[in-house]
Formats: sequence, structure tokens, C-alpha cells
Amino acid sequence: MTPWLRRVFALVLLALLLAPAMASACPACKESLFDPSQLHQKLSAAKGYALSIGLLLCVPSALVGGIALLVVRASRNAHRDEPR
Repeated sequence: MTPWLRRVFALVLLALLLAPAMASACPACKESLFDPSQLHQKLSAAKGYALSIGLLLCVPSALVGGIALLVVRASRNAHRDEPR
């Protein structure tokens, strides 16, 4: 194993070990939804979180789909323009 690969492996391992500590440090997501008072506002906030996550998941898939569409179109155009 090369020295730079060992460093990368060590950094990835360190990041994986610290990830749970970093994720539990977010007080807004975890603590804001557990208060039973003001249920309507809490449900609206939860719906907002869900919609934002859906939007964040749609953007990369739309980009990949768009690039795949461009590749397919270019391939079809190349096959159509070939002399027979």
C-alpha cells in the first residue's frame, strides 16, 4: 500500500468514526420536533423537512437523467448519420 493511500484510508476511517458525533451535534433537527405543544406547527415543520429532502434528492437524479438523455441522443444521431 502506498503512503498516500494509507493517509486517505486513515482519513476516511477517522471521518467514519467521528460521523456519529457530528450528526448528534445538530440540535435543530432532533430537538425541535419533540415538544408536544403546538402540534400543528411541528407537523408543518416536519412536512417542510420532508419536502426539502425530496427536492434535494430530485436534483441529482434529474442531472443524471439529463446527461443520460444527451448521451443517448448523441449515440442515435451518430448511428443515423453513418453511411450504409
